[in-house]
Amino acid sequence: GYACTATESRTCDLNRCPGMEDDLNTATEKTLDERENGTELFDAEVDSCEKWLNCKSDFLKKYLSKALTDLPSCPCTYPAEAVYSVVSLREDGKSRFFRWRDASGAKERLDIYKPTSKFCIRSMLSFDSATLAAQHCCYDEQMRLITRGKGAGAPNLISTEFSPELHYKVDVLPWILCKGDWSRYNAVRPPNNGLNCSENPLEADFTAQLKEAKEY
Repeated sequence: GYACTATESRTCDLNRCPGMEDDLNTATEKTLDERENGTELFDAEVDSCEKWLNCKSDFLKKYLSKALTDLPSCPCTYPAEAVYSVVSLREDGKSRFFRWRDASGAKERLDIYKPTSKFCIRSMLSFDSATLAAQHCCYDEQMRLITRGKGAGAPNLISTEFSPELHYKVDVLPWILCKGDWSRYNAVRPPNNGLNCSENPLEADFTAQLKEAKEY
């Protein structure tokens, strides 16, 4: 429950939500076909990204569907006040306020995982959260939402508030296994543009990025 969503600076002594972590771990391990030494994950003969893309876990499919429905839409403009503190923004379509915090710090490694982005924000868990997921949105230098391409944010199945380790395993490791090909990753974790913000980048830039990803 919500009591489990301790921040990274606190230790959570409560039991995990029943079945949640076990199911996520099991599904992820099956998808990635992990071995004891982990070397097969990066075997040139094995397309681990394709295995992840073709994951048939009913649990993960249902969880992702629930998360995408429950999560807030990305604001079209980066809320500048997020640099200093948590911000609360109302989404009329869901008749709710959602809390957001900045996710642009050095440990986020935007230069690697979200190149072309200058700022990112991540939604926070609340009493109303139906899952442990978080929305992730990224913005360019003009603070405009990046709606597609290599700099776009993508939904996190596990919030860093709940477990940075599980977030890495479920949300970051698949990106690594896809060798940075964001087009394959985003096919499963589509960037959010629920507020119909202007497409960013423009078609020409997006096409160039797509070609670059396929040839990488």
